[in-house]
Order: sequence, then structure tokens, then C-alpha cells
Amino acid sequence: MRRRLLSFALLLMIPLCMPAQGNIPLLRMPVIDLLQYQVQKGKRSVAPYLFSQYGLRQIQTELVVKAADTRRLWGWHVAPDTDFAPARQPLYRLFAKKDNSSLAVIDDRTGALQIVFWDKAYYRIFTRELTAHGYQLQHVQPARNVLRFQREGVSLTVDITIWSDLYVVELRNR
Repeated sequence: MRRRLLSFALLLMIPLCMPAQGNIPLLRMPVIDLLQYQVQKGKRSVAPYLFSQYGLRQIQTELVVKAADTRRLWGWHVAPDTDFAPARQPLYRLFAKKDNSSLAVIDDRTGALQIVFWDKAYYRIFTRELTAHGYQLQHVQPARNVLRFQREGVSLTVDITIWSDLYVVELRNR
């Protein structure tokens, strides 16, 4: 009887021991995968659906970008921002978060990769993993809200732009 009671108590505690549902996509989407993906795009040998294997869903863009546009949008717990003004704002302002796990990706198949998020935990994960892979913080003039990470001998640059309401990570080949 005592053993059954202990087993039942352990089963009740499992949800408390599991991480909260926040930060799901990025924890399963290692920064090294994003770096490799961006480098492969420059070589034109890239898998078309990297983000779907990490739980992100492709967002239909017909109303926002033209059909000939090479950008594809992916999202996790995002909604459209009703105040978005395409003529005055960059595309990453299109998204609004639903919760702290919200994450969006703007994948320009011929250019940069942008990851948009609102939770500082994502920022910490990005910077920690970038430094673990040899990327170093560089000084960027005159922008004070842009952190640039570069690695010696690698043609990939990572900029993290910090706004008061969101973060944008941009990976691009030099």
C-alpha cells in the first residue's frame, strides 16, 4: 500500500519536474543548426523545411509579401500584429506574441535569416551558444542596440538587435 501511494505521488509530481511549455522551439533548435543552415543557403544546398522539424509552422504570406518574394515566414505561438504598417515598418514587426514561448522566423531563401522573439531567455540561449561555438562579441558603430557576433575565419555574421518590446537575431553571410 505504501509503495502504491509513493508511486501515485511520484506520478503527480512529474508535471512539476518537467520544464514549462515556454521556450520549446529554440531548445529543440540548436544554434549550430541555424548557423549551418545559413551557410548552406549560400551554397544553394539547403533543406527546404528545416523549421517544420522543430515544430514551427509555415505562415501564408500572400497578403504581406509579393508572390515573387523569396522570404518565407515560420512561427510558433505568434499572431499578426494589427498595428503593422508594411510601408513604414520592417517585416519582423508583422508578428505579435501569444505567450513567452512565441518565436517567428523570416527566412529569405537568397539572403538573411531573421529570428524574432520576445523572451529574454531566448536571447540568453543564443548568446551562450554563439560564444560556445567560438563567436565573439564585436563593437558596432553607431548602433547601441545591436550586438554583433563574429567568428575568426567564418563568413557568417550574427546580429542581435534588442528593442524594448522584442529581439531580432539576424544571420547573414558576408
